[in-house]
Amino acid sequence: MLRRTRRTIVAIGLIACAAQPARAQLRETKALTLDGAKNIVAAAEAEAKRNNWGMAFAVVDASGGLVLFHKGDGARPSNVDFAIAKARTAARYQRPTKALDSMVTSGRIQFLAADALPIEGGVPIVVEGQVIGAVGVSGGTSAQDAQVATTGIAALVVK
Repeated sequence: MLRRTRRTIVAIGLIACAAQPARAQLRETKALTLDGAKNIVAAAEAEAKRNNWGMAFAVVDASGGLVLFHKGDGARPSNVDFAIAKARTAARYQRPTKALDSMVTSGRIQFLAADALPIEGGVPIVVEGQVIGAVGVSGGTSAQDAQVATTGIAALVVK
């Protein structure tokens, strides 16, 4: 009797799911294009050059997959890994890496064990309330990196 009741409940659940319109099962999302990433990097690099900062720039999609990377003149080899890791962290945690930096300094060290780089300079790209990617910059101070990333994001043309 209990088995039959379970099967009936499962069957009703499956029918209810199938009866839902496809729209209820999917959500509308925006996606970052390569052209968008190029605009971001061009603006970020221009900001870095205005300030004579040699930097590396990484743009990732919402899941942290690399869309575009650019190493500017004067950037150090370590800046490559830091820029990519900052961008991935900002995208995956859906918040600026500065927020994670603050958490670690306040004692929440579990972020050090995760695949995250809790150092300021990674900024998520938010469009219509959705994180569609992130920018990571490395080469200056943490605040300079964040400034350049934010300037780059401001150049994204959203329609």
